[in-house]
Amino acid sequence: MREFSGRIAWVCFGAVLLVGCSGDPMGRQAITGTVSFKGQPLDQGRIHFAPVEKGPTESGATIENGKFTIPRDTGLVPGTYKVSVFSYDQKGAKVQSEEVPGDPGNTQFKERIPAKFNTQTTLTAEVKKDGSNVFDFKID
Repeated sequence: MREFSGRIAWVCFGAVLLVGCSGDPMGRQAITGTVSFKGQPLDQGRIHFAPVEKGPTESGATIENGKFTIPRDTGLVPGTYKVSVFSYDQKGAKVQSEEVPGDPGNTQFKERIPAKFNTQTTLTAEVKKDGSNVFDFKID
């Protein structure tokens, strides 16, 4: 019986060690925030964070009713990121484009957000370690 108790103690000790070591080795951080467009919460869209310098992580999320959330498990490591916001006018007519690979008609919905906030973005965000990583973007 004593030998059995000793084995249980070692198993419990090993389990405690594993739980203590199961954190994200990269130090990913959860990201949340808001996006307003022309003074109103952006109804729908997508936000993307890409490292300014070569980095180990990039991530994105959908925007709904002006809010976005990137959970820690898919979050970003601390650093500076270029931020791109996209929102297509799904109620409008489609436009011809040569930049849509795999689309036989090369048509897509028109982008509502100016290029300086997505394909030629000027937006940045500084992700902090163990900090409050809440970002609010105002787009005109």
